[in-house]
Amino acid sequence: MIKSVKGMDSKFQDYTSKIESEINRGINSLCVLSIIIQAGEEGSHGYQILKDLSDQTNDMLVIVEGTLYPILRKLESDGIIESKKEETGRKRKFYYITEYGEKIYYYLSGFFSKLTEAIAPLFDVKVNLKQDKYLYCPMCANKIDLNNEELRFCDVCGHNIEKELNTRG
Repeated sequence: MIKSVKGMDSKFQDYTSKIESEINRGINSLCVLSIIIQAGEEGSHGYQILKDLSDQTNDMLVIVEGTLYPILRKLESDGIIESKKEETGRKRKFYYITEYGEKIYYYLSGFFSKLTEAIAPLFDVKVNLKQDKYLYCPMCANKIDLNNEELRFCDVCGHNIEKELNTRG
């Protein structure tokens, strides 16, 4: 985010701040889901999510509590994550991805990855997708973990991915 800098054109700052906000809106939710998935069965509480986001994005994506908790409430009400309160200690709320949430996450992260790869030349950026770890469905861009050797169809669009799997060797 562009910080308020003395002498900076306010019209420039207003416009760029508005666009940054629009770009970040969906990315914030996707990144929060990524942190929760990384936590696995242990789950993650709000403060840890904020810390991990800040650490993993080198302080580029910093979400404040006033933004995080509405995101978490929305994700929970949509059935993408669930929460459980700690029964001992600090009584923190831990967040976990649901099965439905995993499906949503892998689709959206695949879409975002392929979109980023597609637009990278417009911004003189290089994107290196982990093609050895994931297959991106050619029909819908769903991100498919190659560790699941039994998978033969995309679980989002139903596309038969055997041809793509066979060409990988």
